[in-house]
Amino acid sequence: MTAGPATVDAPEARGRSFNLDAVRAAAITMVVLAHLAVMSPVRRPAALTLSWIGQFGVDLFFVLSGWLIGGLFWREQVATGRVRWPRFFLRRALRTIPPYLAILPVAWFAVRWFAPARGAFDPGYLIFLQNYYAKMPYFSVSWSLCVEEHFYLCLPVLAILALRARLGTALLFAALVLVSPLCRTFLEATPSIDEFNGSVLATHLRLEGLVLGFWAAGLRVTAPGAWARVARTLPWLMVPSLAFVALSPLVPPRDFYAWGLTGLAASFLVVVGFAAGSRPWPVPAPAFVTRLAGMSYSIYLTHSLVIHVARAAALRLGAWAEPAYWVLGLPAIMATGYVFSAAIEKTTLRLRDRLLPAAA
Repeated sequence: MTAGPATVDAPEARGRSFNLDAVRAAAITMVVLAHLAVMSPVRRPAALTLSWIGQFGVDLFFVLSGWLIGGLFWREQVATGRVRWPRFFLRRALRTIPPYLAILPVAWFAVRWFAPARGAFDPGYLIFLQNYYAKMPYFSVSWSLCVEEHFYLCLPVLAILALRARLGTALLFAALVLVSPLCRTFLEATPSIDEFNGSVLATHLRLEGLVLGFWAAGLRVTAPGAWARVARTLPWLMVPSLAFVALSPLVPPRDFYAWGLTGLAASFLVVVGFAAGSRPWPVPAPAFVTRLAGMSYSIYLTHSLVIHVARAAALRLGAWAEPAYWVLGLPAIMATGYVFSAAIEKTTLRLRDRLLPAAA
C-alpha cells in the first residue's frame, strides 16, 4: 500500500463520496490488521491467512489513488483543454510529501534506538528510491508512496502520449497495464510477493492499480456513454471480484506474483467503480467511517512505528503479551493517527489551499 492511501482531493472527495470514504476506510483497516497479525507475539495461522489478504489494502489504495488523481486530471483537461502541470504537481506534492518528511526522521531515530546497527540515515529516502533496495533498512511502509510518486512524476509523459497517440488512449493504457505483469513474468525470478524487496516493490512491478484507476477515471469523464455501459456490468462483477481476493491464498505463489496482482488490481477497480456510482451505502457508524477515511494517510505513515512500540511493551507482560498487544495496539494506532493528522496533515492541507486554492 499509500499508497499508500489515496491522498488527493478530487471533486468527488470535495463533494465527499461516502462510498469512496468507506472503501478508503476498509483499505487502511486491511493494512493495519495485516501488520498487527504479522507482528503479533503469537503467530496464529488463521490470523496470518487474513494478513495475506489484508496486505492488499495497499493495492486497493493504488486503484483508489489513480481514480481520484485521474478525476482531477481529466476534468481539468476536458474543462480547459489543458492541465496546468506546475500547479497540479505542487498541490499533490504539498499533500503527500510534508507529512512523509515529518515522520521520516522519527522512523529513522526509532530504528536507531531499537537496532543501532542499522547505520546512518539514508538520503535515498528523500528522493523515494527505497522501493528499489534489495532490503529496506527502515520505514518499509513507505515503498507504496514511492510507487505513487514515481507514477505521478511520469504522468505528464503518459498524459501527452495518451492525448497524442494515434492508436488512441485505450490502447495506450492497455499497454501500460501490461508493463508490470510482463516485467514480473520475464524479468524477475522472485517466487512470491513475500520477498518484500526491490524484486517485488519496485515501481515498474506494481503499476497496474494506478494505471487502471487513472484510465477508468478518464473513461468516466471523457466518454460518459461508454462508462455508463461499463458501470452497468459492475454490480454483476462484484461477487467474482471479491471472491478472487478471498481465494487469492490458494493461487500458487509464483503465478500470483506474476499475474495475480493484475487480477487483484482489476478486482479492486470493480469495487472502486461500483462504489463511485452507487447510492451511499448503509454502513454502521458512518461518521466514524468518514473520520477514519480522513485519517487514513496519517495512520498509514505512523502505524508501523506504533505497532513496534506496542509489541515491545506487550512482550514485557509474559503470558499476557498477546491480548495486551491487541488491546494496546489498536487504540494507540488510532490515537497516533488522529494526533498526526490534526497536527501535521491538516496543517499542510490548510497551507496548500491557501497557497494554491483548488480549481473551481
